[in-house]
Amino acid sequence: MGQVWAFDARMKPITSPINQGGYNQQKYLLSQHIVAKGSVKQAQLIDYKLSIRQRLMSDIKPKLQHLSHYPIINALLFGDKTDISTEQWQALRQTGTGHLVAISGLHLSVVFGLSWGLFRLLLLNVMATSSRRNLILAVLMAAMVAAGYGYLAGMAISTQRALMMLLMIVLLTVFRQHASTWQRLIWALFAVLVFDPFASLSAGFWLSFSALAIILFTIDYLGVKSTAELNPQQLHPAGELTDIEIQQDDSLRARGLRRLSQLKSNLVAFLISFWAIQWRLFIGLGLMQALLFGSFSIHSIWINFLMVPWFSVIVIPLCMLALLLNSVFMLLPAPECISDAMVSTLLWLADHSLAPFYYLLSLSGQLPLAQFHLSDALTVSLLLLALGLFLFKWASNIHWRVCFGLMALPFMFQVYGFTKDNGQPLSTNLLWQMHVLDVGQGMAVLLQQGHKGILYDTGAAYGDNFSYAQRVVIPTLMAKGVTELDYLIISHDDNDHAGGVNELLKHFNKLTIISNIDKYQQTAITQTVQFDTQLADKTKKLEQCDDRRLNWFNLTITLTSNMAAKSDNNQSCVVHIDDGNNRVLLAGDIEKKTEKRLIQSGTSLDADILLVPHHGSRTSSSAEFIAAVNPTDAIFTAGFANQYGFPKHDVVERYKTHGVTTLVSGEMGQLSIDFKRQSYKIRPYRTVIAPFWYNNLFRFGVQVKPE
Repeated sequence: MGQVWAFDARMKPITSPINQGGYNQQKYLLSQHIVAKGSVKQAQLIDYKLSIRQRLMSDIKPKLQHLSHYPIINALLFGDKTDISTEQWQALRQTGTGHLVAISGLHLSVVFGLSWGLFRLLLLNVMATSSRRNLILAVLMAAMVAAGYGYLAGMAISTQRALMMLLMIVLLTVFRQHASTWQRLIWALFAVLVFDPFASLSAGFWLSFSALAIILFTIDYLGVKSTAELNPQQLHPAGELTDIEIQQDDSLRARGLRRLSQLKSNLVAFLISFWAIQWRLFIGLGLMQALLFGSFSIHSIWINFLMVPWFSVIVIPLCMLALLLNSVFMLLPAPECISDAMVSTLLWLADHSLAPFYYLLSLSGQLPLAQFHLSDALTVSLLLLALGLFLFKWASNIHWRVCFGLMALPFMFQVYGFTKDNGQPLSTNLLWQMHVLDVGQGMAVLLQQGHKGILYDTGAAYGDNFSYAQRVVIPTLMAKGVTELDYLIISHDDNDHAGGVNELLKHFNKLTIISNIDKYQQTAITQTVQFDTQLADKTKKLEQCDDRRLNWFNLTITLTSNMAAKSDNNQSCVVHIDDGNNRVLLAGDIEKKTEKRLIQSGTSLDADILLVPHHGSRTSSSAEFIAAVNPTDAIFTAGFANQYGFPKHDVVERYKTHGVTTLVSGEMGQLSIDFKRQSYKIRPYRTVIAPFWYNNLFRFGVQVKPE
């Protein structure tokens, strides 16, 4: 940080695959105010001024690195989460505690509250006055401390949003604007969107304001009563204070008992309010997280019930005090041995205070039902159910209650759908669906009937940390509500088609793999001890793609391959799907030799929809093959602006010459096809299913000019 560079760079527009349930990188980058990316040809460092934040980080880092829980403390102090491992992030998601390590409203509120209390106490004892002066000074100084902490935390988007909300409340307080808490929330929402219109693209934006709305509603609903308004008989055991003790007002023991009783009353009231807020946050934010991420943690309610107060009272204050002392010792001369000892002691205490939190994280993978994955339809039905129950409670008459009660019907239909044995759709008009997933320069096609599916290819995998199966295929299966994969068909052994087999086997214990690849066959399983042993344990059986026919509910699926071919591409497993009215051909990566062989063999090739062979390469899609298939629509599974230049322009024109409509997955995103009895409808995710407003402002594949 603090560096100024001059770059000679070639800029490209933001592009990324987009699928239902998958990671939307385009939206994420725009939410971070990144509107282009590119490659640097030449760079020159113009200026380098070490910022205050960087100097403070460099000074305190040697004291942090030896701590057991260094990644979390570093995140709490400076918003730097780079040292948090992938396993720890997974544990944070499973426990619903990721918000505790992301500098946001909780952290700024704790810093603001502690600072305000300290400044107010100091001013009351040093400059006591009956006017509002001390209150205003304490609020302004606490706001400055919170802003300083936001700066040290890196001013991430979530930090900016929380700070903006806090400053808006401070301004309303200072200028004596008599606004309700709901009005202040609306003003804060207005200020955040004016300051950063792209905040609405961030999941944290919706989670933050949803959480605040739930908290405000709970407080209003409970009508937090003062201790004097509570019934003592409900809070204290009978006989705790005798009549004699109450009458002895001057008795020290009586005053002590009354104070203890008052403390217990306040504690009980606080716990009741805190629990009421927590279970409402669990339901509300759980549904919101399911809508945004497709999953939620059932254990987050009790873990947050324990950890939110622990962080607020113990962990965050210790970290802030260590940061404050370290900053003071950097400005004021002090013996190094004393300053290091004091800061290190506080950091040691903060490190040990995180031990219970780390223990819960270590248990996250062992907890039953650690994380639920919900389909989009089930999530929406649950949201409607929760909203219906809420409105039903507040309905003024029987007519409104009936209307709100009907909002539970979608959830009832979802439950009924899960109980069906055949997994077919509830709609009698919709026979089945096919989803051509956008997996860049690769292929993955899902055939879906209700909660059951067949997957044709898995997309690519790169290195040990990236797989389209993990990033796209599995989240899409979850979002579509596919809980069982009956068949996994691997066309051939290229990485862009078979790279995600391992990931699929981790998530689906019972499925049949159909492939001609040697390592998937039963004879190879007994000869290996790693990949194929796992394969044998996880699958029902392995079958070859060699002139076979499957009857899958109302579909007739014919599989064939050219095993006499020498290349992997020409040995691709070709799949023909027929529901009696609509036909689809999945051609893998076959080339002209296999196309010619299929035509000569009399294999049924006619189809309404063709997944173009070999992504639109010139080695495939001969005029004779196109004529034999005679498709209405041709889909090219090719990544946007891929290095191979697929689909080739002349190949696309060849299809258009035959009157075929062409679509490219890299441009359209996921392509979902709904097959009905007499027709089908293709729905591109980018333009039809999810035509987000930012796709019009920053058109996909079009570079935004700096001006």
